[in-house]
Amino acid sequence: MNAHEQIADDLALYALGTLEGAERTAVEKHLRECSACRSELERLRGDAAVLAFSASGARPPARSRERLLAAVAREARRPPAPAARKWPWWGALQWAAAAAVLAVFFLFVRQNDDLKQRVNQLATSSASQQQQLLQAKQLITALSAADADHFVLVASKTPPQPQGRAIYLAKSGTLVFLASNMPALPPEKIYELWLIPTSGAPIPAGLFRPNAEGSGSVVKPPLPVGVEAKTFAITVEPKEGSSAPTSQPIMLGTRG
Repeated sequence: MNAHEQIADDLALYALGTLEGAERTAVEKHLRECSACRSELERLRGDAAVLAFSASGARPPARSRERLLAAVAREARRPPAPAARKWPWWGALQWAAAAAVLAVFFLFVRQNDDLKQRVNQLATSSASQQQQLLQAKQLITALSAADADHFVLVASKTPPQPQGRAIYLAKSGTLVFLASNMPALPPEKIYELWLIPTSGAPIPAGLFRPNAEGSGSVVKPPLPVGVEAKTFAITVEPKEGSSAPTSQPIMLGTRG
């Protein structure tokens, strides 16, 4: 059997577009090399086109019908080779749609997480701003309150004279302390301010280290509310501060 006879059985199916797999590959390879078979393929395709319109058009030439049917009849009856499994186009479309839905879903989840994070950041920022505003209002109230106690802390026989001024509002525990002309301290030491209550032990009221000009301050330290102050005092303590004075006060307050 020559190459033309080997290919003739598959040529009709190739013309109808139903040939698959290795047989289709072999036919296409042979057609690239054989002009006679290419001509026969064109005739078979022409016959197929004529037959396709025969139901509604004129009756096709008997010769075309007979040659095409004869070519199809020559196709050996053999069980079809198992075809590779293919996804139907509708199934592929469904998978594509599902993938798109999942992509959109995860996008919304991510955006939702980002939005929640942004809301939390705004809430934290707002809470911080509210706290700062509250502290500012408390400081203004303490500085301008008619019933706020004012103390002036001085040291004798030390020119220029160190000075400290404490403004304290017992009902809110708000304290503002400003110091000036304070001597510099070694790195291992720090000034500690003490609230001396009308009864009981001194209460730590904040640490401060003066700048190059000798100025320092303590603003709204964590003091208990409602403690009446007899006076305020300053001691020199280790740099971490102390829970109780470890040295004699270098400055004591008087009401002013």
